[in-house]
Amino acid sequence: MKTKQFIAQLAVCVALLGVSTSSLAGSCDKQHVNVIHQQAQPYQHVINQAAIKYRVNPALIKAVITAESCFRNDAQSHKGAGGLMQLIPATAKRFGVNDRFNPAENIDGGTRYLRWLLNRYNGSIPHAIAAYNAGEGRVDRYGANVPIAETAVYTRRVLNAYGKLASNGNRPKARVVQPQLIQVKHVVKKPEPRFKWDEFGDN
Repeated sequence: MKTKQFIAQLAVCVALLGVSTSSLAGSCDKQHVNVIHQQAQPYQHVINQAAIKYRVNPALIKAVITAESCFRNDAQSHKGAGGLMQLIPATAKRFGVNDRFNPAENIDGGTRYLRWLLNRYNGSIPHAIAAYNAGEGRVDRYGANVPIAETAVYTRRVLNAYGKLASNGNRPKARVVQPQLIQVKHVVKKPEPRFKWDEFGDN
């Protein structure tokens, strides 16, 4: 009997070791906004630099980090993603990141990817976030409501953290609006559009 209990407990421990980083960071978005700001503090300067460079609201960058790694720079997932913004090797290479566990490189590459996705989906944050998790191909096909449970949970976590950070926890919870499918237009050699939500332009 004791042997069976030991084996069962061992199986649970092994299963827990295999839990992805996104699961470990799962409750991070539920923390008070001040706690999230405090966790972000060591990386605030780098986040601000990336926000200005790529014209992405720093609250959105922090929200992605909150859902991806809960600000653990050494975080790794069982799918091979690593660092604060959980970049897989292919995405890191695509956006010029040599060391995924260097906070400055990781945040720069992750934010650059966010900007690319925001441009691709005409500024739609739900679409960009869903694609950050599930890939552009799935979002091109299904829209922001990708039929993958992990992506739905991930998107909800990012938007929850983003709502807190963007309003500093002062605004009432916004009504959830179901995003519509956006037709993607592939434009070659066209200057990046400037959207009204670009809060961090050239100053």
